[in-house]
Amino acid sequence: MKSSILMIIGAIVVGATFVGWWSLNAFACGMNSTGCTGFSLAWDDWEALQYFVPTFVIGAVVFIVGLWKTVSRSTRS
Repeated sequence: MKSSILMIIGAIVVGATFVGWWSLNAFACGMNSTGCTGFSLAWDDWEALQYFVPTFVIGAVVFIVGLWKTVSRSTRS
């Protein structure tokens, strides 16, 4: 049960981080004075990514630990 909770929390953190990164890019596109017809995720913008990458990694690690506990428990029984 605890491993499932870890996987859910990790997935929520990764998802929320991606939504935050997407929202920041959409907001930046909307603030463009020449208008915005579409936007892309600026993966080369390390000024903003320095805040999102650690959170994404933490969420991924929490998810992987939960998955590892689930798999190790099922192979043990």
